Amino acid sequence: EDDVDLEALVNDMDASLESLCAASETVPLLHNGQHSRGPVPRARVLQPQAAPRQRVQRSQPVSILAVRRLQEEDLHLRTSSLPAIPNPFPELCGPGSPPALTPGSLPPGPAAAKQDVKVFSEDGTSKVVEILADMTARDLCQLLVYRSHCVDDNSWALVEHHPHLGLERCLEDHELVVQVESTMASESKFLFRKNYAKYEFFKNPMNFFPEQMVTWCQQSNGSHTQLLQNFLNSSSCPEIQGFLHVKELGRKSWKKLYVCLRRSGLYCSTKGASKEPRHLQLLADLEDSSIFSLIAGRKQYSAPTDYGFCIKPNRVRNEAKELRLLCAEDEQSRTCWMTACRLLKVG
Repeated sequence: EDDVDLEALVNDMDASLESLCAASETVPLLHNGQHSRGPVPRARVLQPQAAPRQRVQRSQPVSILAVRRLQEEDLHLRTSSLPAIPNPFPELCGPGSPPALTPGSLPPGPAAAKQDVKVFSEDGTSKVVEILADMTARDLCQLLVYRSHCVDDNSWALVEHHPHLGLERCLEDHELVVQVESTMASESKFLFRKNYAKYEFFKNPMNFFPEQMVTWCQQSNGSHTQLLQNFLNSSSCPEIQGFLHVKELGRKSWKKLYVCLRRSGLYCSTKGASKEPRHLQLLADLEDSSIFSLIAGRKQYSAPTDYGFCIKPNRVRNEAKELRLLCAEDEQSRTCWMTACRLLKVG
């Protein structure tokens, strides 16, 4: 009676362990890993069966499951104690969600503005060229040389021509064509032709400025390079002076006055050839103006000579009464005045 059936005892222990594992595996879990408080279904208790002794080794996976369950519960306790932090970018979390910036989500950039410009040749023919708003006069000349199959010898120029005012001028290389056209009247047009004296000043500056017209030359004997640098220097500039025929605004009469060109503008003397500040009167401001040549000054404006030029405010389109008209005695004097005005204006 005191003898214990060891085989039956081992079988009972094995059956108890298996029933415990089956019961723990059937306990439902919430989504956050906590055990449900609902009724736990009863685990089915396996009846002890006679089995070989090797079944004791099947208890090894039970300890692995228990350790894994303890690790999960410990992780849940640690994470549940931390405060909940909302995700500021939920759209970036999901792998299936689209990217925050798509190619079409950004607004399109402003397209470069284009405009048609009509240009006339010397033979009277014309062509319409589509250009960008930031195209300069030099760029347009290069384009016209290429399209017209001309020889590019750096002498081609774009000329602003006003037939109703009898004025014309060569555009500076840096000027924007569209901006210049916006100040032109409907009768005005662009001409594409050669101007061999376009860069002559930079080759022979002394030919443009006679010594008797330049104050700087009278004060010191400078070389060609010094004269050129002095004109291009913004801090100092030689004064151009001499007698010019000046047309009175709003009248047909002309007066011969002593005129001097300074960085602040073009002045005339009210007392002979005096250059004292109290005797100087402003004729024209070059800040917002352009320098033109007179085409037919004698016929249209009763000019006293054929060597007339004009200082035209950019706001003026058809009003000849606001033009500042002047006449020199010869071509060299006119070239000197016009070149000096251009250099003071654009540098």
